[in-house]
Amino acid sequence: MEVLGRNLRNLRAVEGNHRMIASSNRRPFYLVIGLSMMVLSGCRSTVHITDTERSGSQQLLLNSTADAVIGSFDFSPLCHRLCYLDTTGLGDESDGYLSYRIREQMSCHGIRLARSRDEADVIIEAGLAAYGTDSQRDELGITEVDSIPDLYLYIRGTQYGVAKLSLFAWEKDSGIAIWHSGMMRADSYQEIRKVLGTGPYYSGSIQHPANRVQRSFSPIHR
Repeated sequence: MEVLGRNLRNLRAVEGNHRMIASSNRRPFYLVIGLSMMVLSGCRSTVHITDTERSGSQQLLLNSTADAVIGSFDFSPLCHRLCYLDTTGLGDESDGYLSYRIREQMSCHGIRLARSRDEADVIIEAGLAAYGTDSQRDELGITEVDSIPDLYLYIRGTQYGVAKLSLFAWEKDSGIAIWHSGMMRADSYQEIRKVLGTGPYYSGSIQHPANRVQRSFSPIHR
């Protein structure tokens, strides 16, 4: 009987060891299942991004053309004259960056800026012929095939900016035209390329914000 009891105790010990081993072997399995459920369930993060009516690149394209055109105007024949800038001909841009840059250029050439039309001796009128952007996209690859997804080897997108502006001045008392700038135009562009899935690569007459971020960032840039 004593031998039988010892055998029973040994058998229970062996069974207990088997249970511990089986339990320890299942732990990695449970861990994998738990991680898989976390991955499959996923996690969601919502980020709200708002864009301006014109993108930053569009504004840079337009403003660079405006700077080039207005910087070419020679107001020196009107130096020391009391002048008022009539921005009616600028249309929707009459209160924006264009009018500011024209007044700045006038003051840099020694023109006295009148606060109102009534106190001015000379009226300078501004006419805007063109101020906007165009875009073009070129693609090389396999497209418009129902059985396979689109495959692009090369993508090039180009955006252009243009400004065309003219100014003339006339004496308020006599109505005689005394100065004319001539029609001036400036253009700018930005090119974005992707090659074999790499990119985008930026180039052009303006520096894209992405290029500034990728390099050593400086908050001030001309």
